[in-house]
Amino acid sequence: MLELMIVLAIAALLAAMAAPGLKDTLERNARESAMQDIVSAIGNTRSEAVTQGRTVTICRSTNQTSCAASTGGDWNAGWIIFTDAGTAGVLDGTDALVRVHGASNGQSVIKLETRANGYFTGDFLQFNSNGFLSNTTAATGAGAYFKFCAQDNVATKTRAILMSATGRPTLAPAVAAGATQKDLTGVALVCP
Repeated sequence: MLELMIVLAIAALLAAMAAPGLKDTLERNARESAMQDIVSAIGNTRSEAVTQGRTVTICRSTNQTSCAASTGGDWNAGWIIFTDAGTAGVLDGTDALVRVHGASNGQSVIKLETRANGYFTGDFLQFNSNGFLSNTTAATGAGAYFKFCAQDNVATKTRAILMSATGRPTLAPAVAAGATQKDLTGVALVCP
């Protein structure tokens, strides 16, 4: 009986030591999964724009039937991709829905930001028939990025997908342990 108690105590101690590391691993995997979903969605949007020879938009959507039409919201609720021949950033009668993505895993707060670290009005990106971003302006700077903040807002856990004016997504460069990734202007990412 004493040996069983000692084994259980050791097992409990080992489990307590492993739990924080396991939690961080699960959070990191969930964040990376959400990042891959966004990269795939950007690729799909660009591909549709080039293939169809027209403007195609990806926008944040809370109901997967229309754009959320607000600014600076969390993309975890999902997004839609559609041809955008009518009002920019609005799925209307002249547009066709291309793809829908439901709510994400909720482990990260996902924000779309301009190169100048502001938000796009309406939370959408448009790609023209060449696959280039077409709704970035001189005021917002050429390019955009998606920022992924951990629920605890620790800066060193923050990650980003960067897009130049060409619209091609790239993961922000890796940094040394304990360092923070940078945005398109070279400034350290911060959350929220």
